[in-house]
Amino acid sequence: MARQLTIRLYPGSDDDLLRWLAGMEGQPYGAKSQAVKEALRRGLGMNSPAAPAGAAVDLAEIRAVVEAAVEAALARLEGAVVARPAPDAADDEAERLLDALGEVLML
Repeated sequence: MARQLTIRLYPGSDDDLLRWLAGMEGQPYGAKSQAVKEALRRGLGMNSPAAPAGAAVDLAEIRAVVEAAVEAALARLEGAVVARPAPDAADDEAERLLDALGEVLML
């Protein structure tokens, strides 16, 4: 007898899972169910009976992990601004003198 499991994903608290779910769009029928079953088995410490030894890498899972890491890194950098040092008055004076010298040499 088949059983059904329904879960609700909420924006804000389940954003990582919502991104993963969006990334599953266009996958063949049953791919999401299979991925969820494999994740549950890994979480329970069981081996997936459907996955042979040396199974292919799950690119969707790797992509989700990388996207989450990049998003976290960018969030830490948000608001960090690289400030240029203010020009010294001496630099302004030197620039003004060089401009004046250039005008004199043009005559």
